[in-house]
Amino acid sequence: MPAKLKRCVKKVQKQGHSKSSAYAICSKSTGKKESFKQFFEKAFYNDTLHPKFWTDDKFNDDILKSLLKIVDDFIENDDHVKPEMIEDIQLTGSMSNFNYSDHSDLDVHLLLDFADINEDETIVKRALDGKRFLWNIRHNIQFNGHDVELYFQDVHDPHVASGLFSLQNNKWIKKPVHDPPEIDHRDVQKKAEQFRTEIDLISAALEEVDDKEELALINSRAKKLKDKLMKMRKEGLASKGEFSIENLAFKELRNDETIAELNSLIIKSYDLMFTKDEVTEKKKKKKKKKGLDKFILSLVHALHSHNPSAPHMAFRQYPQGV
Repeated sequence: MPAKLKRCVKKVQKQGHSKSSAYAICSKSTGKKESFKQFFEKAFYNDTLHPKFWTDDKFNDDILKSLLKIVDDFIENDDHVKPEMIEDIQLTGSMSNFNYSDHSDLDVHLLLDFADINEDETIVKRALDGKRFLWNIRHNIQFNGHDVELYFQDVHDPHVASGLFSLQNNKWIKKPVHDPPEIDHRDVQKKAEQFRTEIDLISAALEEVDDKEELALINSRAKKLKDKLMKMRKEGLASKGEFSIENLAFKELRNDETIAELNSLIIKSYDLMFTKDEVTEKKKKKKKKKGLDKFILSLVHALHSHNPSAPHMAFRQYPQGV
């Protein structure tokens, strides 16, 4: 999110607006709609490859050697993956293209034949994902402010990328072409706003619930929303590539930390399910929470108020299911 827009959102939120409504208000007031081409090219598409990693399409030699050393350490003394099994080490994603941002990772893929480890490639993938996961959470390696993320990839899996660079051979496999896409920003914002609205509701509901079963429902809904978000991005990448509406909406939500907020809600709702003493203590100090049913009714009541945030409206009886 651009700095000007971010400052505006925080200011409007302090006036009582939700994050999603603040974003919508500020998107208009900062002139984003009229200058989206400039905004898009600055936020999602650049004139050159990342200058801190590339010079005239050549990858920085010192960083390249460091990445290869990290890979060597990653598989050193591994019981299943031997150095001779690695067919290539590739840099993929936005850091090998023009669509990088401050949030982009250095995605380093280690290519090997999973069948060389075990004929059940599903088990192999699960095991290698576990090894990768442990490495990534135990190490916080950055170059020029960008995280290094390691991945195992089966050589037979198709990998769709408009920019692909072999670190092992220090050469392009597929060199990206600078071609800024035509994007309707309204479609991107509409898609992203659907998730912001849902996450705002989950966050608000969590503040009104202390029943374990209701917390479980919220946790389940938050995880389902995250799955939906990841599926949306995957399908967008498969159908129209990096500049699909779905992938750009995902990046928008990642850049403004909406996804980080969703992850926090998943963790918080799960923790509260099992933190009975803390929940009980909070109930003594604070007013009694509404629970999901009354929370939903309060949203309905807000429809009849000129002030949607008004909390002191008497509850009416509504048919079951409203």
